[in-house]
Amino acid sequence: MSATDTYDWNLKGDWFDVCSCKLPCPCSFAQEPTHGDCLFTLVWHVSEGHWSDVELSNLGVVAQGEFKGNMWIGDPDATMKLMFYIDESADARQRIALERIFTGNEGGWPAEFASLIEELRGIEYVPINFDKADDLASWGAEIPGKVDLRVEALTGPTADPSRRVTTANAPGAEVGPGQIATWGVVKKDHSVGFEWSHEHRGESSKLFPFDWRPDGKVEVVSEELASAQQGGCCCSD
Repeated sequence: MSATDTYDWNLKGDWFDVCSCKLPCPCSFAQEPTHGDCLFTLVWHVSEGHWSDVELSNLGVVAQGEFKGNMWIGDPDATMKLMFYIDESADARQRIALERIFTGNEGGWPAEFASLIEELRGIEYVPINFDKADDLASWGAEIPGKVDLRVEALTGPTADPSRRVTTANAPGAEVGPGQIATWGVVKKDHSVGFEWSHEHRGESSKLFPFDWRPDGKVEVVSEELASAQQGGCCCSD
């Protein structure tokens, strides 16, 4: 396999956040964070996915981090720092695929997101549990000993109890354009492992579906794939 070989990929699933902004988080409307910065835990659950012939279904990724300023308007002072956790059940090839996609090396919307990262503090492999009610009444995720997030769907006295509170055509959709956000109230926010700049608590959450593909064929690093095929891994532990 040569270094010019290229791969197609697709990830579908659900993403949600728990962040320090007031509900509803203004970042989803392409506005500056409530307090000038946004401290967050992000969760991606891949329900269906592949990277070439590498199956990626039923794997999870979590990020902890923070950013300052408005990331959506080209603010030159905007900065983002984060770290990734990748599902430890992923094998060597799956780990390489997820690392490459989420760090922006495979194009598509993740590359847009990764372009905002000023400081990547590491990638760890951990067990990740994700749950979501079929009717979106609740959602959550857990990394034992590090992360425990519980969210219930937002409602109120004038809301139709048979419908969720949603936003279509969000100006600052964190998963890219074309998806609908379902808003939630944070019931539990336990998240440790990242050195945030100050204490915070999760006050806002929303859940988006995502459906990502590359915006064009991209080169892969043959050494990475060769190592994975032999049972090794170029990833950090």
